[in-house]
Amino acid sequence: MRTCIGLGFALMLLACTAWAAGPGGVRKQMEASTLVTGTIEIGLDGAVATVQVDKPERLPEGIAVFVQEQIARWRFEPALVDGKPVRARTKMSVRLVAKDLHQGRATVSIRGATFGDSEALPEAERITGRQMTAPAYPMQAGERGAQGAVYLLLRVERDGSVSEVVTEQVNLKYITSEAQMEQLRTSFARVSTAAAKRWTFNPPTVGEAARQPYWLVRVPVDFSFPGAETKYGQWEAYVPGPRQSVAWASEDPSFSPDALPGAGIYIADRNGPKLLTPLDGI
Repeated sequence: MRTCIGLGFALMLLACTAWAAGPGGVRKQMEASTLVTGTIEIGLDGAVATVQVDKPERLPEGIAVFVQEQIARWRFEPALVDGKPVRARTKMSVRLVAKDLHQGRATVSIRGATFGDSEALPEAERITGRQMTAPAYPMQAGERGAQGAVYLLLRVERDGSVSEVVTEQVNLKYITSEAQMEQLRTSFARVSTAAAKRWTFNPPTVGEAARQPYWLVRVPVDFSFPGAETKYGQWEAYVPGPRQSVAWASEDPSFSPDALPGAGIYIADRNGPKLLTPLDGI
């Protein structure tokens, strides 16, 4: 399900003035998105019993109701304890995307969702960073005033070292020609990958995850100028990059890398309850 809403003056100002000089073909790819977080309760049969959206007063008009109505249609694999279904509560994060920007209105849908709250686990049961030096801002991107977000997938070994790094997606908050956009994505991905190969982690030492032979970890890397960070509830305009599939990682159709709720370290194969229905609830 999709809905058509007004995006407000701030977004349209960005879309119509700040990026107006960009090439027309690339401009048509532009999206606007916002991240909505909250908590859902799942019933014994896997249906969503309640939906609570965080800080609804800070969301654009109509968004909180849209998210609640959409999620209410979802159905999950029932949570089991000793083989019996139980009610379950989980944190959720959904990425809303607005497309077809025209005359201050757009079509909005849910792009991806993540579930669970790894930060709520004791530190000994989750992966934490040991040494994670941030990548340097690419000179080419900095000179152009380009900003973006890189979504990395890492394979972390038992000793905490990184053996594999893949850039799953690079989104750009900048418009130029297709060729130059690709160069910028490559430069953001290159410095992020180089930095990630040198990172080290503290693996979990107790709990179910501690028994794994290795861990798949997702880490978002944000390249923004000081003061340009997007606040919760604000629309952010960008051009999405292509999603790269990874042969050594399973795919979840409900997952999108940019649905992760901001900076952090996320175990990729532990995304909370399993969603059985499509994101549009149909």
